[in-house]
Amino acid sequence: MENWITVAIDSLRGDLDPYLVCTYYMAWIFMGNFILLNLFLAILLDSFLEEDDDENLDMEELNRRK
Repeated sequence: MENWITVAIDSLRGDLDPYLVCTYYMAWIFMGNFILLNLFLAILLDSFLEEDDDENLDMEELNRRK
């Protein structure tokens, strides 16, 4: 997300339709942020599930020892 404004301005100065360029960059930013957000949430949820699994294994070991 750094220096995308410079690239967008250069693209707007080109021969393409400015509305097409703006639509492309808006879609790129929204989809890119959506994918990165989902990736972050997947990693976060995976760490919570691993922690929960570890607690379940610890409880099973305690029950076996009794």
